[in-house]
Amino acid sequence: MHRPSLEKVDDTVMVELADDLKHGEQLVDSRPDILQSLSQDDMARLEKKLVRKLDIRLLPILILLFILNILDRNAIANARLGGLEEDLGLTQKQYQTAVMAVWAGYISMMIPSNMLLSVIKPRIYLPVCVAVWGLVAGASGFTQNFAGIVVVRFLTGVTEAPYFVGKLQTRTSDDRCMMKAIANAEQARNELPVRISIFYSGYTLSSAFGGLIAAGIIGNMDGVGGYASWRWLFLIEGAVTVICAVPAYWILPNYPATTKWLSEQERALAVWRLSIEADGEEDTVQGSVWKGLKEACSDLKVWLLVIIQTGAVMGMSFTYFFPSIVATLGYPRVETLLLTAPPYFAAFIFAIANSWHSGKTLERGWHITIACCIGIVGQITAMSTTVIGARYFAFFLCAMGAFSAFQVILSWVSSTIPRPKAKRAVAIAMATAISNGVGNIPTAYLYPTENAPLYRMGSIVLTCALAVCATASVTLKFWLKRLNRQASARDAESNAPLTTFRYIT
Repeated sequence: MHRPSLEKVDDTVMVELADDLKHGEQLVDSRPDILQSLSQDDMARLEKKLVRKLDIRLLPILILLFILNILDRNAIANARLGGLEEDLGLTQKQYQTAVMAVWAGYISMMIPSNMLLSVIKPRIYLPVCVAVWGLVAGASGFTQNFAGIVVVRFLTGVTEAPYFVGKLQTRTSDDRCMMKAIANAEQARNELPVRISIFYSGYTLSSAFGGLIAAGIIGNMDGVGGYASWRWLFLIEGAVTVICAVPAYWILPNYPATTKWLSEQERALAVWRLSIEADGEEDTVQGSVWKGLKEACSDLKVWLLVIIQTGAVMGMSFTYFFPSIVATLGYPRVETLLLTAPPYFAAFIFAIANSWHSGKTLERGWHITIACCIGIVGQITAMSTTVIGARYFAFFLCAMGAFSAFQVILSWVSSTIPRPKAKRAVAIAMATAISNGVGNIPTAYLYPTENAPLYRMGSIVLTCALAVCATASVTLKFWLKRLNRQASARDAESNAPLTTFRYIT
């Protein structure tokens, strides 16, 4: 049986491929009857077709809903320029608390949501959650005071969380079995980083389009129907979200075995790959969850990854005040909202390119570090000069650096902690929950208006966060390289150079 080098296979596939190589003939024999007649070339073509069908069917709607997810979450930053603070009589601290409330609700619902998803069909649960969050987000347009906006924004976070973590849980099964299925294919070398980057492109695109949409609404709808323009911003974006929840019900699948738009062979292949993925593991045993928690908490690599992701998330947190930051350039509010878009479009292009190159070269540490350095240069420049051109260019660097670093980090987490699955799940949950909590809740108070126009306190904190992210990334990179050298030495002694897991560094 042909044995490709593990050093040429991406991320979580590597350790799984090692298992496949060890039990290759048994895997072939275990295929369902409908797949037994297929040759290896036929299997490869079927696997590739399945991957592309999943991507074409699912990625567009998932990206659209993610764009709406971020759009509704960030609407308060654009609404601020439309007079939200003045109409509701908010003090600066109260506005900051309203920004923070979204994340408090978001984090509180992450775990309960996935518990519900385990007993409710994804095709029903996720679209319903999307519709509910659209209604709640739209209700922000009807609030009349501080208590009202805080409660509604908290509930917005609560109702938005199920989509993101639910998408991760349901799509990760498809991604895992498909990544395993194409383990011998050339495109597996860059599949995971590019996939993650494409999905997370919704983050930067929503931020870009959010400014353009807000410019149109705030510039043309103030007073329409007796409502302030910022109220229309919430109402329209919430209504669009509810409408988009309808096609999601028809497009999103439940599970591979019951997905009608897959052929019988494709369903059998997907189910078979998932059964291989689960073979021999105790993920259904309650004790394995606690074992995974213990293993994750005792592994210093996990904590380094938590630090890395937290630094990147904090480095992106300027986005919740970006319209106010851009307003310091001195342009009217509509022009200011339009000016928020180009930096995010640049970040989108750079993040895709950085992730693609990271996957192609099978390198993570330097791609994260260099991106962090770009963000650091942007933050230092932004807080050091009042020259309009220099500051606006600095905004580009801030967005390009932090967002592109974050997208590469996501693939590094799962590739560094590939097994056991219980440990990997806990590691991903820890990195997500802690990074969102530490990275977003405190930073809601980093941009008080008295710090304008340079907002040095926010820039200093974000600079330090990106520096920590870069330092931790370099530390982890060289640690993993050392572990790889030790593994190579062990393989050399046992004359089995292709059977030991190698980390992506």
